[in-house]
Parts: sequence; C-alpha cells; structure tokens
Amino acid sequence: MPPRFRPLTGAFQPLLVLANRCGGPLLLAGLMILAFWRILLTDQYTWLNGEDLSNQVMPWLQFQALEWHAGRIPLWSPYEWGGQNLLGQGQPGVLNPLNWLLFAAPLRRGWLREGVLHWWFFLIHYIAALNLYWLARSLNLSRTAAVFGGLCFGLLGFLGSNDWPQMMCGVIWAPLVFRFLLKGQAAWAGFFLGLCWLSGHHQLPIFVSLSVAAAAIAFRIYGGIWTFIVAGLVAAPQLLPGLAYGRLARRWVGMEEAVGWQDKVAYFVHEQYSNVATSLFSILLPGAERHTSFYLGATALALAAWAMYKDWARREVKLFTGLGIAALLYALGRNGGLEPLLYSLLPMIEKARSPSMAGAIFSMSFAALAAIGLDQRPRMERFHWAFGGGIFLLFTLGKLLPANQSQLEERWLAVAFVSLLIGFAYRGVASRHLNALLICAVLIESANMTYFNMGNRFDKNAHNLMPAMGRHSDVRDFLLQLPQPVRVTVDDKAIRYNFGDWQGVEVMGGYLASLSANTMEVDWFAPRTQSLAGIGYHVGPTPRVEGSKLLFQGEHGISVWAYPTPAFPRTWLSNATMPYRNPAELGTLLQTDTIDPRQVAFVRQPVPGLESCPPGEAAVLLHNPGQVILRAHANCASLLVLADIDDPGWSVSVDGKSADKISAFHALRAALVPKGSHTVEWRYSPQGFRPGLALSLIGCAIPVGLTLRRGRQRRREARSSSLA
Repeated sequence: MPPRFRPLTGAFQPLLVLANRCGGPLLLAGLMILAFWRILLTDQYTWLNGEDLSNQVMPWLQFQALEWHAGRIPLWSPYEWGGQNLLGQGQPGVLNPLNWLLFAAPLRRGWLREGVLHWWFFLIHYIAALNLYWLARSLNLSRTAAVFGGLCFGLLGFLGSNDWPQMMCGVIWAPLVFRFLLKGQAAWAGFFLGLCWLSGHHQLPIFVSLSVAAAAIAFRIYGGIWTFIVAGLVAAPQLLPGLAYGRLARRWVGMEEAVGWQDKVAYFVHEQYSNVATSLFSILLPGAERHTSFYLGATALALAAWAMYKDWARREVKLFTGLGIAALLYALGRNGGLEPLLYSLLPMIEKARSPSMAGAIFSMSFAALAAIGLDQRPRMERFHWAFGGGIFLLFTLGKLLPANQSQLEERWLAVAFVSLLIGFAYRGVASRHLNALLICAVLIESANMTYFNMGNRFDKNAHNLMPAMGRHSDVRDFLLQLPQPVRVTVDDKAIRYNFGDWQGVEVMGGYLASLSANTMEVDWFAPRTQSLAGIGYHVGPTPRVEGSKLLFQGEHGISVWAYPTPAFPRTWLSNATMPYRNPAELGTLLQTDTIDPRQVAFVRQPVPGLESCPPGEAAVLLHNPGQVILRAHANCASLLVLADIDDPGWSVSVDGKSADKISAFHALRAALVPKGSHTVEWRYSPQGFRPGLALSLIGCAIPVGLTLRRGRQRRREARSSSLA
C-alpha cells in the first residue's frame, strides 16, 4: 500500500477491529431474522396462538407493561382472585430483565404492540444463539462454527418448539454459564445462572443447575460452589419472595387436588410429562416427540457425532456429550432410568414436574458439539445418504400401505432431501464452500421446526385466539364507567383468557397455576360471601344466578349482569367481632341470616381495644395495585375492613404511623382505627423482596469487582515487565 494511505488506515484501525469482532454476531443476527421471516418480515403470522399464551401469558405481560408505564413495579395484581402476589407466582417474570425491554416499548392506545412482541420473541432466540456463539468462540472455534452452533441452539429442539417466554428465558443464559465455568470465572458463571432463575419459572433453572452441579463435580468443584453462591445472591429478589409465597400457596400440578409446599408432586405426574422412548426419533424427525422436542436434524447430529469421534480427548467434548446424554435419559422419565433415581434422592427436584423439558440441556450440549465438529473437517456423507434414503424408503412403503400413511409427516421428506444434498456436497463441493452449505442446511431444516405451525391470520382454519381477546373492550369500558372499585365474576367458558389482567377489571377468578391458600379456603361464590367480597356484577352471555338484572349487552354476545344481592362497599367500619375455628365454620357463619357481616367481623383472634358505638363511615380514596388509601370517620375505636385479599406483604399505617394488620374473614385485610377521622394507607412489598434486592446488588458486584481487580493486576504486571 502506498505510504500516503497508511495514516488513513491507522485512523480506521479501531473500526476495522470492531467490524472484525462484530462480524460473527451480525451474520448470526441476519440469519436468525431470515429464519423468523414469518413474524418479522410479514404481518400475516403470529406466535401468539397457543392456549396458555393467550389465556395466561399475554394478560400478565399486558398488566405489567401498564404498571411500568405508570411508574410502578408490578408486584401485586388486584385483577385476579381478589388480588394475588404477582412476583411470588414466579411465572409472570416480574424481574426478568428481558421482560423490562418489552415493557419499556411504546404502547399503542395502552396496549402492547403485536410487532414489538414479535421482535421481543425473536430477541429471546437471538440472545440464546448469541450466547452459544460466545461459548463456541471461547472454545477457540472459528466464527463459522460458532455461528452454526448458535443457529442450532436458537432454532432447533427446545427453543425451536417451545413458545412460553418464561420457559425459554430459563435456559438462554446457560451457554454463558458454562463458558465462564470452563474458563474458571465462577462469579460470572453464577451471575448468568442467577439470570436463569430470574426468568420466573423454576423448571429450566433447576435443570441448568443440575447440569452445573454435574460439571462442577467432574471438573471444578470449588468453582461450582462459588457459582451457586453468586447465583443465589443475584436471583434473591425472585427466590426469596417465591419461597415465601410457595409456603402460603396451593399449586395445580396435574393431581386431583392442588398441592402445598410440603406436598410432594406424585411421580405419576412426572410420568405424564415425560417423553417416551420413541421420542428419540425426534432428534432427526420433527414432530416425532410426545412432549418437548429433541430435534437436532441430520446435519447438526452428524457434526456432533463427528466431534465425539475426532476430538474425544478434549474435555469440553466429554462434558457436553455427558450432559447431552444425561439430559436425554432424564427427559425420558422412567424409560431413561435417571429421572426416577434423582426424584427419589434429591430434595425439591419433584417440583420440576416436566422431565421432558430437560431436553433443553440436550439441545444446548449437542449444539456446542456440532460447532466443534464443524471445525474438524467432517466427512459424514454416508450418514446423510443412509438417513435421507431411509426416509424416502419409509414414505415409499407408506404409499404402499395406506393404513400407515397418515402416521408420516410430509416435512420429513424435506429434511431427508436436505440430508441427501449435504451427502453429495461432501463429495462434490470444495471445503471452503462446504461450511456455508451446512449453515444453509440447518436453516432449511429449522424451517420444518421453528414454529412450523404458526397460524396465518388469513387462514380461517388456523388456531388464533388473539382476535377473540379484542372483542370485549365495550364490556370493559362499561364496567370502568361504574362507581369504582368494581369487582366481577366472569363466565370462564365464554371468556377463557384472564379477563381481569387483560382488561384492567377486578375479577374474583382467573386462570392461574397457583393460588394463595387463604383465598382457596373461602367459598367466594356463596351468596353472602360474594356480597362481602364486593362482587356486584357478572360478565358472560347469560346470568350466573336467577334474578340478575341485565345492565349492558355487548356487541359479541357478552353482557354485564347485576347480581340480585347488592355487594358490600369495598371498605367499612365494624364495631364487633366473632371468632371462628376454621374456614368451614366461617362459611357456615357467613350464611347465617341472623348475623350481619357489616356489623360483626369474623376473626381468628380477639381484637383488643374495640368499642361499641354506631358505625362510622369509610371510603376508598385511591386504589392502585400496590397501594390503597382509605378515609375513615369512626365514632369510637373501630375495625376498618378492606374487602381485598390479605397477604403477608401488605403493611398498614394510620395517619402516617405504622399500625397492626388484622386478618378478617380469613382472607381479607383490616386495621384498628381510633375515634375520629383518619387516613389509612395500605402498601405492598412481598416478603423477602427488599432484602433480596440488597443481596442481588451484592451478587452483581462480586463478578464486576473481581473483573476490575483482575484488570488492575494485569496492568501492574504489564508495567512491571516493561520496566524490567
């Protein structure tokens, strides 16, 4: 190069270095966008077409987005079952940083944008792929091999077939956990394991933690201990409230009755959510699984096998092979033998009731092996010919035997055709072009897996529940025009989604995986108990009880009915109490006509200091999800009852001074107020949340501090060597 251009080259040197470093991630991003063309490059498809996504996940996300835009952390939802601990439930992912990105996006007339949801969904997969890319690069693999491994992890197997964000976010950080664990940086490994636990759901973090424990036992025992310590600190604001809530809640797990914290999930539930031995075919054939897919495809599986054959002496190959095979055995439940053993020996493992989801660890492990295999000059043409030819033979027999033809999926033909092409490519394509063809093969194979069944909005036969969720805004608008606060019941057969969180209306009901025990132990739908809870209206096509009055008829067959028995106001003053021994006795007392719950509050323990006088007046001044302000004028010392569900995280103050909280009617909140006019404020902070935040800051500071110290040490060593 002529000398006059050297200064220009030097000026652009940092940009060239940056471009060189970002080339792999940018290529990976472009390929991932191409793989998700359905939802990113058109407006015809959506991933939001599953029952759980529409009925449960989307309402959670919508409520949280509104709370973030209102400047509040959504710790409590008043819109389901009279109010429930949102953070403690875990699955809403309140503290998941990736959810915060979604909530920070601009809303459209108060609603989450479908396009933003699609890009957020893509981002989850891209982060997973990018993390596998960085894991591969830390193993000194080429950029092409790292991109290939990232595509395998982000598009195939677990992430290519699962559509629950709270599940996916529990595993996408796993590659970085192992990246830093293998490099001996346990603090950073713990940080990313903590991010797995902040996803909300516990199943995938349990499987990732089991894998870390196995790796630590095999390679770095002390590093593994440090990893778990830092992970516990980072995830403390989710773990501590979750543990506190778990002890006070009942969870539906597939057994006849909801179970408590001390109850073990029966093994027959694990059997129902395990894969079977024939699910192993799904490693090569998409859709052959019973539950979670193992799909890796012929291209990636062949490369993973090549890595095991050519580079077995490498410790990473042994580690990921062991983790992948162990994950397969675990996901097969009793058919694999490993899961029943761990179920019997390890405490708390039974809480992860879906063994098949351990397939996520198989997906990650064999994606890493496939990346290693790509750099080992693979020669796997015979495998591809045998696989592709075998599938074509299978379809030929299927044509001859019509009874079996319906058991064959046409997309298997596409997978087999690609496999045959790759087999010929090994023979006829130069090695420098082969890697590009292998990447193309994975993209084509993933097209038969990555949300293959995404519904097109113009297809009348496509399963899409989102339009139905937009048909009840007229009902919501009518309810919000009534004197607030309003609480309703909903016909869950006509409206299957969580109407309360989605529409911003308080509902005594909802579609949840768990519920606080005090809520479950009261029959809120008995006539007088219903009035006590402030339930004045029913939403549905028909009235829930005879004698209800039609108030509003919606455009899509959903109406609002007023119950014949008027609802109590949300708050009132009571000057007498009556003890009860258990919820059953409380239910009997509440239905006794001679006792007026407005005059007599039912409590488990006597309330000292109450005085007898005519009842005073009380009103709601502010009713936000985590804050309620009441105004009370008491003629003497009285009990101020608030008909909202109680939880240990609620605290109360009277005229700015802390007061004792009293549980009334087994599940409602109350406080003692003296004679006169008072302002009573209720505030919510889940048990363990504030100390958890402090611990999380410490956990985040540990890897950052160690990195800074390591950097200073390197600079001192560099200066010492230069002086020497």
